[in-house]
Amino acid sequence: MEVIVEKAPGGFLIDGFELRGGKCGCTSVLKCCFSWSKVKRSGNTFTYSAKADTPDTQENFAWGYTAVKGDYRIEVTFEDARDKTIFSGFYPPRVEDLAAKGWTITAKNGDRADGALWRCPACKWLYKEQGEGTPFADLPADWKCPVCKVVKDEFERIG
Repeated sequence: MEVIVEKAPGGFLIDGFELRGGKCGCTSVLKCCFSWSKVKRSGNTFTYSAKADTPDTQENFAWGYTAVKGDYRIEVTFEDARDKTIFSGFYPPRVEDLAAKGWTITAKNGDRADGALWRCPACKWLYKEQGEGTPFADLPADWKCPVCKVVKDEFERIG
């Protein structure tokens, strides 16, 4: 039951799962500046926290979990919003994916609401597959961000 841990951009690759921090990085105060994710490591414990609710969101909720495998522990807390349209951070691994790889979920508080999420790198707008009804991969090659017109190939999967 070996767990391999590697450094990754903005965080860690733990047993094949990305745990990444992120924020917009601009110097002005925009809507995306209120959203972020952070990862800290203390020995074999990885603590992930995130905030996706902003002054504009109304459907705010919290969720999180603790997962353990051998001597390794992942603790997640997330202040989320069902009506978010932007997010500057990254999502942690799904509980179901961790469990499928032998991690034990020792605590769970609420559930993540979004399915697959894709983010525009320019304006941070989110394409939520669950809400849009079309898998991102099935969008036409010439599809563009409805906010800033960035091309589909530039989008990054964040959750």
